[in-house]
Amino acid sequence: MASIELSAYLNVSRIQIIDAKNKNEAIEQTLKLLETNPAIADFNEVRHAIWEREEALPTGIGLGIGVPHVRCHSVLTPVAALTVVPGGVAYGAMDGENVRIILMIAMPEGEHKLYLEYLSRATLLFMIKEFRDALLGCKTPEDIWQVIQTQSPLHARMR
Repeated sequence: MASIELSAYLNVSRIQIIDAKNKNEAIEQTLKLLETNPAIADFNEVRHAIWEREEALPTGIGLGIGVPHVRCHSVLTPVAALTVVPGGVAYGAMDGENVRIILMIAMPEGEHKLYLEYLSRATLLFMIKEFRDALLGCKTPEDIWQVIQTQSPLHARMR
């Protein structure tokens, strides 16, 4: 079975380089990328679920990565958004490092296997220093999208 690509639920319109002063601003700016997405029937429910999940257990996984994620009835089809925060924000990550890359994942309630597969794939990919560095070196969302499309499949074959 082929590994799911990071690009599967992203597109360039849901990628942004942001200037956030703290974790709340960073998450809100990432959420904003999903606000008008047709994959989400009730944005306020998704927003609430993201914050509820974040308050229960912060999603800073280390290495400068935050992965806020939810499964929710208001999500009709899987969707993701990615932001790069060049200056980083304190996030309560496991390793204490500031978060500089945020991948927000919203999945339909019944998609547990797909949810875990995509979350796992993203986490494994972000563990690769060269991939993180390439994303952080980008100046535009289009550059980030190009890195995701070209580097992500190469690392999938290494699994």
